[in-house]
Amino acid sequence: MNDKLALLQKANPHLNILPVTDASFGHYAKVLTAFDPTKVIEWALKAGVSSEGTEYEPSVALLEAPCAFNQAMSEQVYGGMPMQVGWCYGKNNRLGALEYHKGNEVDVCVTDMILLLGHVQDIVWGESISYDTSRVQAFYAPAGTVVELPAWNLHYAPIQIVGSEEFISLVYLPKGTNTDLAFSPTKQGEAQLLFAVNKWLLAHPKDKALAKAQAYPGLSGDDIVVNLL
Repeated sequence: MNDKLALLQKANPHLNILPVTDASFGHYAKVLTAFDPTKVIEWALKAGVSSEGTEYEPSVALLEAPCAFNQAMSEQVYGGMPMQVGWCYGKNNRLGALEYHKGNEVDVCVTDMILLLGHVQDIVWGESISYDTSRVQAFYAPAGTVVELPAWNLHYAPIQIVGSEEFISLVYLPKGTNTDLAFSPTKQGEAQLLFAVNKWLLAHPKDKALAKAQAYPGLSGDDIVVNLL
């Protein structure tokens, strides 16, 4: 077993952290092993991005430059549809929210990280909309891993492994995803969750920043906190 994973499991017995190589990961997403992300990881590391919080940029010209990996994503994963390449980086040790898109997301793990994942199918729809955080499963993804999250996958910002370090994840999505809406969604049904273009979000009520941004407080149960190494 990976030493870091063993230490994380010991520090977080409440989470049952599993490796992305575990068979159960296929219930949430899949690991893409046929593509070599070395070039885009190299670009990200040379950029030297850093933040004490969590930062996300939907489209980064540096990461969208032509290379074999990006061509493979465009042709073999997105089937020629317009795509964007951005990054999420910084420090994070809690869930905070869950989101989904109507289109698959590919994440390239530049660093080791933990992914907290769930299923759209487990959202409870009614007069109010809710998702119980006890259904979330934690997975450990080592640096260099490429994962594809289906449209029905619930996810949010990754979590770094070591408290003094940061995480970096490259994020591939259908073009325009996570950008500002050009209209005000209605406050009925699923539209209540629409937070940005192609981004439906359920926030934990204790997340002050998302509450201030008027995100729908759809997560019930505890806000998941990961004990870092």
